[in-house]
Amino acid sequence: MTEGFAMYEFILPDIGEGISEAVLIDWSVEVGQAIKEGDEVASVSTDKVDVELPSPRSGTVSELCWTPGDTVEVGSVFMRINTGNATPAKKAKIKTKKAAAPRRKKSSPDKSSGKASTKVAETIVAAPSTRKLAQDRGVNLSLVPGSGADGRILERDLNALSLSGDGKTREPLTPVRMAMAERMATSVHTLAHSTMNFEVSATGLRTQFETLKPTAVDAGVRLSPTVLLIKCLADTLPRHPRFNARIDERRRELLLHDDVSLSIAMATEKGLMVPVLGVANGKPLFDLAVAFEDLVTRCRSGNLKPADTKSGTFTLSNTGGLETATILSARPVINAPQTATLWVSRIQDRPVVADGTLSVGAVMNASLSFDHRFIDGADAVMFINDLTDSLEKTEFVIER
Repeated sequence: MTEGFAMYEFILPDIGEGISEAVLIDWSVEVGQAIKEGDEVASVSTDKVDVELPSPRSGTVSELCWTPGDTVEVGSVFMRINTGNATPAKKAKIKTKKAAAPRRKKSSPDKSSGKASTKVAETIVAAPSTRKLAQDRGVNLSLVPGSGADGRILERDLNALSLSGDGKTREPLTPVRMAMAERMATSVHTLAHSTMNFEVSATGLRTQFETLKPTAVDAGVRLSPTVLLIKCLADTLPRHPRFNARIDERRRELLLHDDVSLSIAMATEKGLMVPVLGVANGKPLFDLAVAFEDLVTRCRSGNLKPADTKSGTFTLSNTGGLETATILSARPVINAPQTATLWVSRIQDRPVVADGTLSVGAVMNASLSFDHRFIDGADAVMFINDLTDSLEKTEFVIER
């Protein structure tokens, strides 16, 4: 190595649980640019989260090893940084798995003559946001005619492709949707899914919510019935360790967890996302409410961090905010490698019978899916009994 010259190879790290590759959206730096440790160098997209990558070293950008649109495998050399003062080394050959959005554009017909133009192929001109939209829709930008200045490809050009030649609208699977489909299929075909549907009184939950809401408003906290449900789950799961566990398929064993790290299924414009709320057991109710609101905001705005998708131990899916019809039951797919997942419906007033008396009460439908290889039906019944007991209490301890 030349004296005074130190080359650092930035290896693409594991930026999300189970992530093996990422799509490069765009570079934030260029060759020859001086950077400091922590400076943003690129933005990449995975099946779980979009991430802005910081530089792990200070120095000068020596080489950008990939082109926007390339799919980069975790462990590959992502870029090279000269941490010394000498001339950068020659470019090394990097193996590219797949180029999702080629940079070169095919020649287009010459409108004036009706003949193909002999002009050399031009570089695709498109904003990073347009490239990202094309990537999400599975569109090859080299085949898209640009209507903007100098042939720039605009969002309207991508929208114009939504109607196919046969007059039928087609919707390509986005990377997020494809990855989620693969994970669900793997879960269904690997885990021994068993589902129990049940009904639980939500009178206590509703009463507590109405009682605590004014206090939450005064404290500047956004409280919701979902937060109360999260609180009950966080208190119940430690008493049922096989539900608060992760599966080691290779060793055919469970990793039991003391802390409850809840994964929360959320509907977003990019598709279903399942970020992790973090350790929820033992956390005061209003602290949970603040953490939940922050997670929802960052998830829907696309600002999740890699850590937000890792190490969940149990998944909650709540369609209450989306429902207008009454959904009686579901068969939620387990979020492997977890062992169980719970779906709940919206709270609705219905006729109920208590102590031989007919009245109107708040009721919530729920479905619990669990991996029957590790959890018996009796275990599921005991868990449901414990959870419904917590939910049906007219009062429960609320730490502040």
